[in-house]
Amino acid sequence: MKTIIGESVLDKLNGYLKDNSMYKLYIITDDIVNELYMNYLEKILKDFNLITYVLPSGEESKSIDNIMPIYDNLIENNIDRNTIILSFGGGVVGDVAGFVASTYKRGLKYIQIPTTLLAQVDSSLGGKVGIDYGGYKNIVGSFYFPEVVIIDISFLKTLGHKEVTCGLGEILKYGLIHDYSLFEFTRLNLKNIYKKDLNVILPIIKRSINIKQEIVSKDKYDIGLRKILNFGHTIGHSIESYYGFTKFNHGESIILGIMYESYIGKELGLIDEGYFDEIFTTLKNLVTPIRFSNEEINSLINIMKNDKKNINDNIGFILPVGKGKVNLYNNIEEQLIIKSLKGEWI
Repeated sequence: MKTIIGESVLDKLNGYLKDNSMYKLYIITDDIVNELYMNYLEKILKDFNLITYVLPSGEESKSIDNIMPIYDNLIENNIDRNTIILSFGGGVVGDVAGFVASTYKRGLKYIQIPTTLLAQVDSSLGGKVGIDYGGYKNIVGSFYFPEVVIIDISFLKTLGHKEVTCGLGEILKYGLIHDYSLFEFTRLNLKNIYKKDLNVILPIIKRSINIKQEIVSKDKYDIGLRKILNFGHTIGHSIESYYGFTKFNHGESIILGIMYESYIGKELGLIDEGYFDEIFTTLKNLVTPIRFSNEEINSLINIMKNDKKNINDNIGFILPVGKGKVNLYNNIEEQLIIKSLKGEWI
C-alpha cells in the first residue's frame, strides 16, 4: 500500500491514476466534504470519468440501510471491476467506501483520501473496513487495503475543535502503546495543534502513521501484536455504542476509554500512581470523565461482552504496563471494571 503525506499533495492523485491507467472513478463522500472540497477535487480530476455518491455525515451512515442504496447506484451506473472506488472524507466515509469496495463484485480497487485528523492517522491505514449493526460498532466488516492513501494535511484547516480532539485520541494512544515521546510531544503541543499549526501537526501525523504501519505490517489480520492498537477501545467502544454514536465521537470515546482502562492498570499494579496521573491529567482536559450509574455500567459491560478481543467469554483489555508499553489481559474481574466506571476516583 502506497502512502503519500504532506501539505497540498492532493494533485499527486492525478499522476498516480494516469500512471496506473485508472480513468473511471466512483467517489464516495459526505455532505460536509462535498460542500467544502468537491469542486477542488473535480478540478484535479477533470480528465477522468467521475461519478459521485454523497452520504449524510455522521456515524449513522455506517449502516446496512445506508449501504444498500450505494449498491443500487453502482448497478444503475453499470460500474465494472475496472472502476476505482475513491473514498473522500473522514473515518465513516472510509469505512463505508472500503466496505463497498471489498464486497461489490467481489472486490474493486479503492483509494483513500482522508480529510480528518482521525482518518489521516488511523482509520485510512490499517485495512479494516466495516459497518455498525445492532448497536455494535464495526461488528460487520473485513480486511481490505486501499491501493494508495493520500494524506493532505491542508484539509485539517477546516476542522472544528471536536474533530481535532477526535484525532488526538488515537495519536495519544500511539504514544502510550509504542512511543512515549510522541505522547509527550503531543501533550506539550496541544495549543498549537488546536490552532492547526501544520508545522507541528505534520511530524505528529508522520510518526503516528509510522507506528500504525509498523504494527500492522507485523500482524496484518489482527491475531496478535496488532491488538495493542485497541488500547482504550474496549471501554471506549462501549461508551460510543451506548450513546448511539452521537454524544461522543470515536476519538473522544477512546480518550475516555484510556482513562478508565489506565485506572484498571493502576489498580492491578501494572503502572504506578505517577504514570497514571500523567495520563489522566492530560486526557481529562480533553474530555470530561463521567461517573456512570449502576444501570449505565450494566449496559456498558453487556456491550463489552461482544468485544472482538474477548476469549472464552472473558472481556479483553489492552492495559498499560509502563511508559509506551501495553499488554493484553483477559482475566479482569468484573468488580474492578465496575469500580473503574463508577469513577469515584475522578
